[in-house]
Amino acid sequence: MSLQKNQENSVVRLIALMVLLIVFIKPVLMFPQESQESPKYGKLTIIITGFNNEIGNCRFALDNSKFVYEREDTVWIGKVVPIVNKQVIVEVDSLEYGEYAVRVFHDENKNEIIDTNILGIPTEDYGYSNNVSSWFGPPSWDRAKFIFNKSNMIIEIEVGSFI
Repeated sequence: MSLQKNQENSVVRLIALMVLLIVFIKPVLMFPQESQESPKYGKLTIIITGFNNEIGNCRFALDNSKFVYEREDTVWIGKVVPIVNKQVIVEVDSLEYGEYAVRVFHDENKNEIIDTNILGIPTEDYGYSNNVSSWFGPPSWDRAKFIFNKSNMIIEIEVGSFI
């Protein structure tokens, strides 16, 4: 009888263990904890200087990916901003931390495009984040992008003709 009693005790212990596992493990499996931190947001201030005059306006683009940055027909956040005291200040509140690039140009004649000469070289001043320039076309995403990861961040861009 003691062998049968031991087997019964083992079965009872096994059932008790299974009940405990179901009671304590099942809720964890049903409601898994978030493994990633929630997104963080901050304020980005862009100070654009180097304008020779206050004629026209500044066309501003903030891009959040290489795909958007490399397209000429779209921007992620775009603004047309007046030039005051030969500078422009753009503030973007509640911006999610991540990689971004800024491109700007001085649209003196307000025709909404950057004017170029016969060789395709811009005749209106322009600039990019990190103050990068390029001889043949706009600088790459990798050169212009920056990491936004602070609750309050300021970047400066100086426009110019670069020719």
